[in-house]
Amino acid sequence: MQINIAVFGKNKEIVETLNRVINNNVAWKAFCACTQTDLEEILKQNPIKIVLYSSGIGEEETILLENWLNENYPNVKQIHHYGGGSGLLLCEINSALSEGKVIQKARKNHLI
Repeated sequence: MQINIAVFGKNKEIVETLNRVINNNVAWKAFCACTQTDLEEILKQNPIKIVLYSSGIGEEETILLENWLNENYPNVKQIHHYGGGSGLLLCEINSALSEGKVIQKARKNHLI
C-alpha cells in the first residue's frame, strides 16, 4: 500500500522535482499543489499521510495552513522542506513515517 504525500509549494519547477523524487520510491505517491485550494482538494480526495511544504510560501500563509491542517487533519504529518537534496528529503519523510505516529500515540496515552 502506497503512502500518499501532498507537496505544496509556489515554485512549480521545484514542486515537480519533489514529485519525481518522491515517486521514485515505489512505496510513496506524490500529489502536488501550487495553491491552497488545490491542496485542500487533494486532502479531501486522498488519504494523505504527509504534507510537505516547499519553497515560495509566505510565513503568514504557512501559519494559517498549519493551523487549518492541525484542526481539520490532525493525523497528517507536516514537513517543511526548503532544500538540501534528495537524501535529506528521504530522511525527513522516513523520520516522519517511523517516529511521528509512535510519538503522537505516546503523548495521547500519557495525557489520558
